[in-house]
Amino acid sequence: MAQENSSNALAQYGPVGAPIAGVVFLILFVAAIVMTSGISDGKDSLQNSVKAVRAKLEDTKVSPPKGGTIPLPDSVTATMQVGEADAWKPAAGSRLPLGMPIFWQVTMDAKPQDEFAQFDTNGDGSWDQIEFQQTSYFTGPAPRNEFKNWDRNQDGLISKEEYKDPPKDPTEAFAELDKSGDGFLTSKDGEITAEEERTWDRGDFDGKIDFQEYIDRYKPHDEVDVGAVENVAAKIDPATMEIVVTWDDPAVDTVPPDIQYFIERRAPETVEKRRSEYRKRVQKYTEALRAWEDRFDKWWNTTDAEGKKPNKQMWPKKSDAEKEYLRSTSDMKPVMPKEASDWEEVAGPISGNEYRDTSFETGVTYTYAVKMATQKGLKRGVKGAKDDRYPGWSFSPDRTVTAGHPVIVNNRIAMGFAGSSADSANISLAKWHSVVDESVDPPKVTWYRVQIVEKVDADNAAVGGVYTMTQLKDRGLKMLDIAGTEVNPQEILPGDTKIDFDTTYRFVAKVGANPLLSSRDLGDFELPKATTKEMQPSAPPSTDDAMEVRCLSVKSGGKEGNFEVTRWYKAGEDWLRVVWTGAVKTGADVGGEVKLGSPGSGVKIYDATGKEAPSSVLKAHKDETVDLAAGSYDGLDERSVSVGGESFDLFGTLYK
Repeated sequence: MAQENSSNALAQYGPVGAPIAGVVFLILFVAAIVMTSGISDGKDSLQNSVKAVRAKLEDTKVSPPKGGTIPLPDSVTATMQVGEADAWKPAAGSRLPLGMPIFWQVTMDAKPQDEFAQFDTNGDGSWDQIEFQQTSYFTGPAPRNEFKNWDRNQDGLISKEEYKDPPKDPTEAFAELDKSGDGFLTSKDGEITAEEERTWDRGDFDGKIDFQEYIDRYKPHDEVDVGAVENVAAKIDPATMEIVVTWDDPAVDTVPPDIQYFIERRAPETVEKRRSEYRKRVQKYTEALRAWEDRFDKWWNTTDAEGKKPNKQMWPKKSDAEKEYLRSTSDMKPVMPKEASDWEEVAGPISGNEYRDTSFETGVTYTYAVKMATQKGLKRGVKGAKDDRYPGWSFSPDRTVTAGHPVIVNNRIAMGFAGSSADSANISLAKWHSVVDESVDPPKVTWYRVQIVEKVDADNAAVGGVYTMTQLKDRGLKMLDIAGTEVNPQEILPGDTKIDFDTTYRFVAKVGANPLLSSRDLGDFELPKATTKEMQPSAPPSTDDAMEVRCLSVKSGGKEGNFEVTRWYKAGEDWLRVVWTGAVKTGADVGGEVKLGSPGSGVKIYDATGKEAPSSVLKAHKDETVDLAAGSYDGLDERSVSVGGESFDLFGTLYK
């Protein structure tokens, strides 16, 4: 780069000095060519340089430096103005033109500090074979002297990522990374980053990179399709207290070999509760993030292991520093919890075509949906959704909702005869109770069958209540797991546990051999002596529109029963839950047809959110009828109730 030595030199000597200077330069370049004509090495390069300089001297265009302009002093501007012919005379006392000193200052660009950028001559962010051959690696020792050893994904280029991971003997390189010596590389052990763990996995996605996966880490991944799953269904398994969700794979041309699924559910009744829990999680997240940032800042401002440079100088960009911090410490940065909405994610990623949910609340309407996901590359033109919580994953843009009605798990208290006298009774109460283990993420929910014995008389008439651990122990608390094995409550239930055993019944008196209970909502109930033996409730069939029949109470030795009949009905696009209740005598019909426009007394209709159905929906379908005819009540045999010729347990459910 030539710099002007004096700001007035061109104005003073320009018209005469410029032609003479041009001749002088031409002589110098010709002499240079003659002097180097016998030199073979570099001759072509020198000739090209001469041509380039000559072209610059002859070029009349002024090119400003990149990103700026050339300042133009007034003296230079004046010399460019056209003056009178032969009117120029040298200023008094000025030096002769040939005596004018010529000064050139040449500034060479500094050698690039980034070796990769130095040889990336076309600036495309990679090295091709020709660029690689200009590096010292090409003439160096194996295995780095071969282009193919760098180009691991075999795309004909060496990327910046491949350059940062130079070829080594694979066994040696893997052993260097495998600090734990377990034969796997994981981000948990700080051996590789979480991003490398995701991208190097070749299909099993077990969170561990084995030796073969390490060798194949740069090979291109398969390209796949994404799409909506099909035939999502949900049903209840009351024997295990689970909601079973099933689905079919999406109907796409190329199903990903690593296909995974995320399960969501919708329960409007729980939104406000979950929003309150979300605010608590945000507070915990903020505290955890602040503590993590303190640990990161302390690491960022310390020197590296060899004490050469501070980590902040080694990784000045914070995002790069955070990745290195995670790699070297396995200290995961806390993730912002997702805000509560109608839809909540309950599981994922999971494999297979079935999910068993135990984290529900009883008496709540749940609708499920399933989305597929993959970590494979998508085909060109296939659009997948992204989620900031799961970097590297591509999701089906649409969730597939259950085609059938929502599901509700009832948790009815089963009462049993445990002895009585003239004016008192011992009544066993049993129900399901969930225990949540929040030490794992997501929290694990386990259901247990809990049982107590309530001693009631005229002075203590209420059967059941909301009891603390102390009160439960005083009532002989027993717990069984879903397999029926008795467990120790003190080892499972937290000290602040409360269980709702309120039955709404009150003890009235003893009628014959049976206690007589009374409920304002459910009528009188003569608890049969046969209830001393517990029976397992019946399981539902596979049909989605099954009618559910429950016996709420019996009296007069079973000659009269109070029943509840429930059926889901789809009115247009709306799911309605139609519930009939009534007392019938033996031989009379249980339930019947219900007209949506005039359902009659004893019938309640709810929508899919658990609320009473809007009148506008009922009016729109006023002429439609729902079949709730369960058949005639045939009576009570010990503790088995018969309706329409089918028997079921007094505290169970008949599905028809």
